[in-house]
Amino acid sequence: MIISMEIKSSIYTICFGLIFSSILIGCNLGEPKNDMNLMQKDRLTEVDQSKIKRVGMVIKIKEDKIEEYLKLHSDSVGGVRDLLKKYNLRNFSIFMTQLDDGKFYEFGYYEYWGSNYKKDMEELSEEPRNIEWLEICDPMQIPLKGESSWKEMELIYFNN
Repeated sequence: MIISMEIKSSIYTICFGLIFSSILIGCNLGEPKNDMNLMQKDRLTEVDQSKIKRVGMVIKIKEDKIEEYLKLHSDSVGGVRDLLKKYNLRNFSIFMTQLDDGKFYEFGYYEYWGSNYKKDMEELSEEPRNIEWLEICDPMQIPLKGESSWKEMELIYFNN
């Protein structure tokens, strides 16, 4: 199947927008420069890389839902970005591509910078706004065989 240039352009715009918006969210541009928030301090401080949990994940997306999914993840929609930060998820990025099988896939990546991953993920899963968000997004996706949602991938290489 051939993707229209408009959809390809939207995919690239959304991917760039997600990355750029995660940077802006972390910067809280309205705050005074001498009152740096946690995200700014994290970026300026040497971080013990061994304590950061890096997560890569994959899921299929329904072709007829791509446009709606892209709109949901545009810069103009707040979504759950503040919740990701609240529960110590940094550098959250989602990429999309069509593979040789003709299906569209999303590849997600984030870093967990907290100290209790299990607790933070449990609390995030109980947030009413996160529950609502997943009720909207989950039906647009197709988990890989044997999975109920995103399939976590094994990290095989990291270069700081």
